[in-house]
Amino acid sequence: MATSLMTVFKNADLKEVGKTVANVISLSFKPNKKTGAKMARAVLDDGTTLIKNITASGVVSETIHRLPEIISVAQRNEVIKDLAKEKINQETIAAMLDISQSTVSNVLRKK
Repeated sequence: MATSLMTVFKNADLKEVGKTVANVISLSFKPNKKTGAKMARAVLDDGTTLIKNITASGVVSETIHRLPEIISVAQRNEVIKDLAKEKINQETIAAMLDISQSTVSNVLRKK
């Protein structure tokens, strides 16, 4: 089943958080080479991040995260630690913050 970024986020998804297409500041797709899954991320102008995971077979799971505006590396590292405490995996955290999984790993290792 082919899934493109343009078909992942619908107006209804944005409406659910009180936003429109005009509020989207970035969209990205991160494929997982091991599992064939894809993670779609939409960042809105108020810091809300919509995440949809699409498995190789087409199953979609959705989450909504409200991230603060990150203005420093120290603040980013605190956000990474908080998300990890919530049992969010490193790959998802990396996609949410648009950083590499190895950066997330390094931050968590330096506790």
